[in-house]
Amino acid sequence: MTILASVWLALSLILCTFAWLANRRLGLICLPLAAAIAALALWVPTGSPRFTRPPPGEYAVLGHKIEVDRAIYLLLDSGGVPTYYVLPYTTGKANDLQDALDAGEGKGVRVKIDGDSGGESYDGPPPVTAEETKTPETPAFTIQ
Repeated sequence: MTILASVWLALSLILCTFAWLANRRLGLICLPLAAAIAALALWVPTGSPRFTRPPPGEYAVLGHKIEVDRAIYLLLDSGGVPTYYVLPYTTGKANDLQDALDAGEGKGVRVKIDGDSGGESYDGPPPVTAEETKTPETPAFTIQ
């Protein structure tokens, strides 16, 4: 994140220098627009996680990384292009995510981002359960 902000700041300062040297009103008026376009051009294609919250909705978790006491990194898919987000770390949310991953063995985990409370809830497939008693298989042959 620091590198991205530093590159944007350097690019903005270069644009400011050109606008100052040109000494034209058009350059001074277009400078804030050029700085915003430079920030967007650096922010979108870098692959760095979005520091904004995902929009409310339901997403499939394609990838995850939990850094204890730092952040939760998620690659979320809503049916379009997957987006990489960084969410604030809380022990409860990290445990919820890990429980959903364990239940689904890493597959089929979904997250629902709530727009009202600003929270997220994780859900995985239910664990496999059976009511009948399981009998152990007998080997076809034994080696003595």
